Amino acid sequence: MTALALCAGLPGLTAHQHGERLTLATADFAAELSLAGGQLLGYAPTGQRPWLYLSPQARSAAGKAIRGGVPLCWPWFGAHPDDPGQPAHGVARTAPWRLDDARLDAGVLALQLSGPHHGGLAATLTLELGPAGFALTLATRNDGTAPVRFSQALHSYFAVGDCREVTLSGLEAAGYDDKVDGGRHPASGAPLRFTSETDRIYYPAPDAVLRLADPQWQRVLTLAAQGSGSSVVWNPWVDKAAALADLPDDAWPRFVCVETANAGDDARVLAPGATQRLGVRVSAGAFDPCSNAPRPTDAV
Repeated sequence: MTALALCAGLPGLTAHQHGERLTLATADFAAELSLAGGQLLGYAPTGQRPWLYLSPQARSAAGKAIRGGVPLCWPWFGAHPDDPGQPAHGVARTAPWRLDDARLDAGVLALQLSGPHHGGLAATLTLELGPAGFALTLATRNDGTAPVRFSQALHSYFAVGDCREVTLSGLEAAGYDDKVDGGRHPASGAPLRFTSETDRIYYPAPDAVLRLADPQWQRVLTLAAQGSGSSVVWNPWVDKAAALADLPDDAWPRFVCVETANAGDDARVLAPGATQRLGVRVSAGAFDPCSNAPRPTDAV
């Protein structure tokens, strides 16, 4: 059964397919998914601003990564550890993915996708999309006969009013590797503000909960991790944004990347027959200018 047929048969769900892209909507939310890369491109509850940023210059060509949404970096994050000829951030974000199952229950759409195999590893993705948020779980299974070391990230581009005004909390006690200055830094003890190019791997406590507070758009996005001991934070700022062909020069204030990861020192070794799950659950609350914290909402 085709991806469109799996979705179109669900009462209460409107689905359309254009090439590798699926647009999905209920009365409560709208989302867009690319089967090229298994990539959630967009999500918003009805009447709300987008939660994810997608570049208007993003490429949708075979073998090209799409800039925005939630690219899947797998089975390595950054450069390949042994072979510089391999693509940056792995093979998953440019590989074809197959939609295997779609279910709509109590207003939450659950999607199951199967992805690439690489070096004995196999990837699957579960998405849950509902009126109060979304969740992604990337599962890696070792089908080989030897342990495999791998790294990965859910490279989420979160849309914001202006990155210079947002605050990211939850990493105050975490040391980090800074890819801009090449150094390793101790915990800052303070929430993160974006004041220049930012490219860091933080090492918080396992399964950290982060909060992205946006005063301009009056909301707080809460990111609850699963199976993660690292968080990647990235924004290209002025010069690097100008050097990226698939990003408008003036787009850098409109997003921040906060990535649930197994990266850097948090790379994992997976035994034969074992499965590692990396996930994030994203929900929203109203911005509180006094406490800089969300008012709780229902889970996905």
